[in-house]
Amino acid sequence: MICPSCRQDLPATARFCSSCGTPCAGPAAAAPPAPVAPPPEDERKPVTVLFCDLVGSTALSGVLDPETLRTVTLRYFEAMSAQIVARGGTPEKFIGDAVMAVFGVPVVREDDARRALAAALGMRRALDALNEELEASLGIRLTTRVGVNTGQVVAGSDATARQALVSGEVVNIAARLEQNAGPGEILIGPQTLLAAGPTVKAVPTGPLQLKGKRESVEAYRLLALGADDPELLRRFDAPFVGRAEELRCLDRALEETVRDDRPGLLRVTGEAGIGKTRLVREWLTHHGGEGAFRYGAGRCRTYGDHGTLAPLAEAVRSLLPQTDDPADPPTDAQTHTGAPHDDATADAMALLSGGLLRDGTPNAPFEDMCAALTVVLKRAARTRPAVLVFDDWHAAAPLLVRTVERLTGDAGPARTLVICAGRPDGMPEGRAHLHLSGLPRADAARLAAGLARLDGRPAPADERLLARAEGNPLYLEQLLVGEQLPDGDGSAATPASDPDGELPPTLQALLGARIGALARPERGVVDLAAVIGREFAAAELVRLERSVRLEQSVRTADRARATAAP
Repeated sequence: MICPSCRQDLPATARFCSSCGTPCAGPAAAAPPAPVAPPPEDERKPVTVLFCDLVGSTALSGVLDPETLRTVTLRYFEAMSAQIVARGGTPEKFIGDAVMAVFGVPVVREDDARRALAAALGMRRALDALNEELEASLGIRLTTRVGVNTGQVVAGSDATARQALVSGEVVNIAARLEQNAGPGEILIGPQTLLAAGPTVKAVPTGPLQLKGKRESVEAYRLLALGADDPELLRRFDAPFVGRAEELRCLDRALEETVRDDRPGLLRVTGEAGIGKTRLVREWLTHHGGEGAFRYGAGRCRTYGDHGTLAPLAEAVRSLLPQTDDPADPPTDAQTHTGAPHDDATADAMALLSGGLLRDGTPNAPFEDMCAALTVVLKRAARTRPAVLVFDDWHAAAPLLVRTVERLTGDAGPARTLVICAGRPDGMPEGRAHLHLSGLPRADAARLAAGLARLDGRPAPADERLLARAEGNPLYLEQLLVGEQLPDGDGSAATPASDPDGELPPTLQALLGARIGALARPERGVVDLAAVIGREFAAAELVRLERSVRLEQSVRTADRARATAAP
């Protein structure tokens, strides 16, 4: 069973998700049987493939008896699979001592490459922990080697099918990278390096001549995976352009919250890469005035080892004085900044510091937790308004959504503005809503010129690239600037994309995730439209659909006749 909210694997008997708390349809749910869905069709999609194999497993068979060797191997498979599943990957098959996993099946996510690298590093740490036990009990240590590669494959959508989920050259190269890795090494392909973003630390190994490949393949040895904060993954060093009216909207939201002496809620929505995070951070940093308000920010994440309310904990902690223990008695300086100094606030801090503020785990009944948060935020906003910002709100856990709804209700802390920035899908209704669209043509050109200047390049003037980006800052970054190689040498950056060429792997994954989230009929329309071109009419779609259906009918009839023939 899979959680409908965070997509984590769950036991068949689970009534609630252990990661996000979402109610799940357990065995006791008296739901009517669902209609039988048609078998999923194979489709082309961007995925990341991971191969992990034991080194020297043959030697182990000479040291351990078969029963013990089987037990050790099963423990190894279990430890490796746990790291894969925890990051949203699908262990596709076990081949001898090797594990093959796919990130992007059944659901494509824009950060599949980062998830795969995080899994690879997690597998190495998990193996170290397993080796401590094996060395103590059996006197042996296991060693692995890993290969990771990213690209377009033909994939099935049924993760439970007893057949290969993915096929194609991407899979073969991932397997060859694993075979060329040294003991304990993780080798990754160039597309994986680009798709995972600039915080990946890797060193080039030089061109590898892989078996079955006529041309050599560039490979990189993975060293570490840096943080995924937007300021690290995106070009926030580029000049901020446009958005004057949107900045005024943020100003008005805070002014109304303070004027009405109540809590405020503002939803900031827009498609991925449109500039939601950059807009809010620009406002927090440069448009609030010196000391006009205090703020804290948290980011919602779809995977990782963190508490359900971790984004709320991050944001609230930023509003409070930095002490070793949040329940410590306040100093004069803390009192001046609005820190707790009365009994009610001290009690509230003591309750929250036992779980929520420590690691984002709720450790008190919901009503008590919300009451304590209200007391603390009221104190924090007494001298200056408080602003809480949540990035990627579309990924917020249901308990976090419920908590924010309570805090921004009539009984919530006055003079406290909550800003929830995320994609339109799944965003709750709020009292105020700011939707971002693409940058106007003139602002997009200014941003493109600014990005080019940062890398010492001539200002790009290709109208086709600007049109292709459609005013999306992330698309501009990827299409106009290219990517930095892992040595950080700006002069070694890849050239700007061909206006008519293949999209960078980052955008392939992003668009693949958006298309994959569509219902099957909607995906069918997109597939047909892609055949026609950028501009099309409904009548053209209808004609093409009829042609496709006719061709399918002819093929089905041909197969039936061939089967019936003696």
